[in-house]
Amino acid sequence: MTVAAGTLEPGTVLGKITASGKYAAHDAAAVDGTETAVAVLWGKADASGGDAPAVAVVRGPAIVNRHDLVFAGTPSAGEIAAAHTALLATGILVR
Repeated sequence: MTVAAGTLEPGTVLGKITASGKYAAHDAAAVDGTETAVAVLWGKADASGGDAPAVAVVRGPAIVNRHDLVFAGTPSAGEIAAAHTALLATGILVR
């Protein structure tokens, strides 16, 4: 998979950019596809200078620890719950 922007830490919740098919940090307020959580970054990814290859859990069955998840910005409890629900739709269970 390809990360499109930013320096992301392991556990970062990702969304998929609709136009490019690349991944970026999940942003509940976005309208580019990243508003839907679809994956969890496995290791650090540095795309600060452009697209970067990365490894992520993109489908399950998988279980991830909610304490290990990293969200960009300061999402509300409702936005985090919605992200957990969206991840479950891909087979990734957050516990």
